[in-house]
Amino acid sequence: MRVLLAASSSPARLHNLVPLAWALRAAGHDVKIAGEPSFVDEILTTGCVAVDLDPAEFAALWRPAVVVSDAAVSAEAGTVRLRGPLDEPGPGFDTVPPSLRDPAAAGARPIRHVPYFGPVEVPGWLRRKARRSRVLLSLTDATQAGPVFDAVAGLDAEVVWATDPASIPSGVPMPPNVRLVDAAPPAAVLPTCTAVIHDGDASLALAAAAHGLPQLSLTETPIATRIAAAGAGHVGSASAVTELASLRGAAEALREEIAALPAPRDVVAELTRA
Repeated sequence: MRVLLAASSSPARLHNLVPLAWALRAAGHDVKIAGEPSFVDEILTTGCVAVDLDPAEFAALWRPAVVVSDAAVSAEAGTVRLRGPLDEPGPGFDTVPPSLRDPAAAGARPIRHVPYFGPVEVPGWLRRKARRSRVLLSLTDATQAGPVFDAVAGLDAEVVWATDPASIPSGVPMPPNVRLVDAAPPAAVLPTCTAVIHDGDASLALAAAAHGLPQLSLTETPIATRIAAAGAGHVGSASAVTELASLRGAAEALREEIAALPAPRDVVAELTRA
């Protein structure tokens, strides 16, 4: 069966589609991902067949039986929405677990979130066993480093941050338990962590939830707020990092909820009947 995945020009949204694309291919379906020409190179990193045409335009030419998209697409084939952490709840498949969708959307069909961040190489520093617990730090704004450094200085943990040392504001002292590295790909690092600190990255937040990790979001976002409401995270001041250990039970319960949802391969038959 021909299945077209319509990718908007957003790596995070594309990554939410990829596990389902792989499951469809493994089941023997003919799968293509269509996107804008400027986004084709990003699509190719998924290992799938890319088409540099507007999804609705290509659907009219290729005539797939099903179109899967993170947005409404006009096409003759049946169109199925696949929602993720950047989307509001609604009908279709949803990789955000029901407990993090409030209110729950009528007609939503849950699908297990399988974290995907693109192709990565395990960095050399990660090939050595950690001497103590590890916390992943992900900041896009290095000016937040000062308050975070102050908060994590007392942790009995290695805090790993992939950043250029030159980006840290001058005069900000770095605690000895903070380790700056060239690369810290979440797919490789999260399984080795006990907690995550980030600045609101929705994809990283949901991935941390899938790994059962307590998390602190320095920025208030819808997904971070819902994770905090579930007792698996905090939102706001960096000082809350000292409370993350107490959230492990709720974080593990959230991981178990996600793991119990239908895997992408389990919904392929339903999807191809749509």
